[in-house]
Amino acid sequence: MTRYIWTRTAGLLALLAACRGAGPGATGNGGDPGGVDPPPGAAFTVLSGGNNVPERFSSDLWVHGSRAYSGTWGGAPRNGVRGNVLKIWQLDTRGIPTLVDSIKIPNVSNVSDVQVSDDGSVLVFSTELGTNAGLYVYGLTDPHHPTFLDSALVLDGIHTATVADINGGRYVFAARNPKDPALLVYDITDPASVALRATVPIPPAYGIHDTYVRDGLAFVFAWNTGVIIYDVGNGLRGGSPSNPVEISRLLTSDDGVAGGAAVHNGWWFHNPVRGENRYLFIGQEGVGIVGSASSGDLHVVDVDDLLHPKEVAFFHLDGAGTHNFWVDESRQILYMAYYNGGVVALDVSGQLLGNLSNRMIAEIKPGGDGDTYTWGVQLANGSLYAIDMLSGLWQLKVP
Repeated sequence: MTRYIWTRTAGLLALLAACRGAGPGATGNGGDPGGVDPPPGAAFTVLSGGNNVPERFSSDLWVHGSRAYSGTWGGAPRNGVRGNVLKIWQLDTRGIPTLVDSIKIPNVSNVSDVQVSDDGSVLVFSTELGTNAGLYVYGLTDPHHPTFLDSALVLDGIHTATVADINGGRYVFAARNPKDPALLVYDITDPASVALRATVPIPPAYGIHDTYVRDGLAFVFAWNTGVIIYDVGNGLRGGSPSNPVEISRLLTSDDGVAGGAAVHNGWWFHNPVRGENRYLFIGQEGVGIVGSASSGDLHVVDVDDLLHPKEVAFFHLDGAGTHNFWVDESRQILYMAYYNGGVVALDVSGQLLGNLSNRMIAEIKPGGDGDTYTWGVQLANGSLYAIDMLSGLWQLKVP
């Protein structure tokens, strides 16, 4: 296959040579003795799926109930085809996915992010690169055949779109692409009438990539500016979705990775076992070659004091880099999509300090070597679903 090399600092794929920086040195103790020891022989198992999206590169994934929705990516075409389709999957009683329909958006190249509202009533996805790039909202009265409700077109498009219910309203926190990067906040309380409520400029050090919204706080992952934390309804600084107020920011270590800190995504861990909301997991996306190489580490930030976040731990996987996350909070396990490294499960129980390399529970390359480049994961219905750019949608049994 053609090998495409990307760098997010340019914002697009570039056909150029890139080399990965040296990995970090081993420091720290990997956490306190309260960490969970993985069971003997802990491993992922492929249950179903795979090799089911042959014509396009796959992108993001969202599972809700017995349906799954996945995007497609066409920053560079696969088989001459761009990523202008959203795939709709039925999950049977065993969780096995079957493709049942799709939505094609003309004049775009990426369906880059996908989410279903918590109540299952609306599907939201973002698109990039083309005259129809922007935000799309569909109704799910019939989950197999979503109904178009409204859209908001944005020049060059939106890279990610996070749905959050805040103080009786429903909002989308969207990442506007460079050259004029910004956090855009849309009101979709009436999903048939999308309304822009706020535009927050983000420094163009690539700009904004993703957001994570919880408890009235928006964590904005702003590449080489770092993570920026906003009050959007929490009450800490009097912010709201229409008036985000910055609380603090932090630039994580670059760990020697080419491209810098490249703060890409994250998850604010609410640990029910310890009764604390102390850790923010951040993914770093360094340069990579689609299908064969990637770079970037997991960074752990202590946000117990939201006014003064501090980096306290990291995890490094040789020859691969992080992408999107999902956390099983009750079991205290972080699942990470790791591109050519596949899927990694990490024990995040107890105190997290220094090098977490001894915390890895299991890893799997669902498509095998040469057919694995995993974009995202989601825990649903007792299975872990993984969306792979090369080999499509997989159902995994967790260790």
